[in-house]
Amino acid sequence: MADHFLTKTRVAQADFVEAGGRRVLERHGELRRLLADRAGPGAAALFAEPVISRGNDAAPPTVSWYGDAGGEARPLSALPAAERDRAEAYLADHLRPLRALAADPGTADLVLGALSVLGGDDVMVADGRPVIVNWGLLPGGNGANAAARPAHYEATLGRYLPLAGALGDAPQPAPVTPLAGARETVVPPPPGAAPRGVTPLAWVPLLVLLVLAALILAWLLVPGTRLMHAATPPAVSETGALAAQRALNDSLRARRDALQAALDGATCRADGVLLVPGGLTPEGLTPPPLGTAPGPTAPAAPDALLPNRADRVLVPGGEGADGSLLNWIEARTVLVLAREGEGVTVGSGFVVARGRVLTNQHVIAGAQSVLVAARALARPLEARVIKARGPLAEMGGDFALLEIDDAGLPAFPLFQASGSLKLQQVIAAGFPGDVLEMDAGFAALRSGKAGAMPDLTLTDGIVNTEQQIGPETRVLMHSAPLSTGNSGGPLVDMCGRVVGINSFVRQGRLQNRGYALPVPDILAFLDGTDTAAQLAREDCAPMVSRVAPDAVPDAPAPDAPAPDAPAQD
Repeated sequence: MADHFLTKTRVAQADFVEAGGRRVLERHGELRRLLADRAGPGAAALFAEPVISRGNDAAPPTVSWYGDAGGEARPLSALPAAERDRAEAYLADHLRPLRALAADPGTADLVLGALSVLGGDDVMVADGRPVIVNWGLLPGGNGANAAARPAHYEATLGRYLPLAGALGDAPQPAPVTPLAGARETVVPPPPGAAPRGVTPLAWVPLLVLLVLAALILAWLLVPGTRLMHAATPPAVSETGALAAQRALNDSLRARRDALQAALDGATCRADGVLLVPGGLTPEGLTPPPLGTAPGPTAPAAPDALLPNRADRVLVPGGEGADGSLLNWIEARTVLVLAREGEGVTVGSGFVVARGRVLTNQHVIAGAQSVLVAARALARPLEARVIKARGPLAEMGGDFALLEIDDAGLPAFPLFQASGSLKLQQVIAAGFPGDVLEMDAGFAALRSGKAGAMPDLTLTDGIVNTEQQIGPETRVLMHSAPLSTGNSGGPLVDMCGRVVGINSFVRQGRLQNRGYALPVPDILAFLDGTDTAAQLAREDCAPMVSRVAPDAVPDAPAPDAPAPDAPAQD
């Protein structure tokens, strides 16, 4: 497998070109074997290896591209003229054998699909060898539009491999045009045959149909009468989404005002401890009295202005390796790998009960097999899909319950809040694709090294608001940064309880905003299965391990010499 990261592309679902009922990108292994056998290894290496991070209705998918050659990869268009000429000659020479494959009915669909590219800087050069990225895609949502291919191909890879007519539509029959001067031939009826006409009885069926149509139309015009049931409204409405965005804007304004008030009223004690109105530190800790050494631990407010570091927060009941919130989360969060043909989609998940993993439905949708990887596992394990619900816009939920043959991974408790979670500090855990593409552990895992595992990514924030976006769908909007690949990961409070499952992102002009489906929706989804999830209902009262600040030296006695003053005789 290719190990050298080249670039990453954000695409739309409709940009993917299909061949044989599957996305061309998902047939990369088949394409590479075909080219290696029929066109040579040089031609096979021209097409970069894709890794798809699946998006959803709100977050589009991304494709990370990997090549065989190391060194810095640069766009072909950015090279000096001499280097560009050499790379273009190499590209044209190694693409030439594809002409025969494009003309072969058995291979044309796959090869022509691979030769469709987005059209930007889709040829990159590493170590002097060109490699094609963004293949198997057409811009503007034209992946399924065969009519858009010919002109687009001529403006992109057609410069290196002319394929006149190969990408065009199937030939259409020429219109029939009468020859000049031709006469219509009339065949006379046989002698003695009576001229044929329309009898009055032939009109009876038509009159009956007209009467029936008039009666049905009159019935349909009666108020309250309809021929068909009303269309089922979508599970997530545009009105609900708009109301959610307005609620988010209101919560951000309130957060801004609270931070400004805290800044205006903040004071600094003589020992250097900063206090905000209310007498707490910005991290929500109660400072010890002046001149008193702080204890090794202290309770923190769960809605503090600033979050405490996860490695200093102590999970209630956690011991040993599970003592800190950081270790607690890392032991329970997993990487989900969904195989679709030759392609792999990456997502996140978390252990919800012994041997059971919860993730998003859109992470595993269409997968032929699903793998779960975790730092505590010796190798990725095959997972069985027990139950799934999605997609979100149609079903109002986005959940998938997986079963693995390992009951040793500890599970997160689920927090059933009795009140609002607004302003509660939260941590989002997962494996975002833009981090994985540079992770050595993920590269080793992709190359087949058993037990290799990428680093878990944690981001912190607060719950901004809770909002109803559909008849049966609520979301938690929070400020912990998310990106593609975080889907299915847990949203955890400062006591190590899951408060939601991260499911999608809304992209704004200044920042992205993460959305999680809350615990009540998770419990409703798990209902009917034998998943024994642990529930917690107590309000969070996190304990923090803190280091005592440097002691402020006592002022010297009035008659004592200053430390740097010369001694008096």
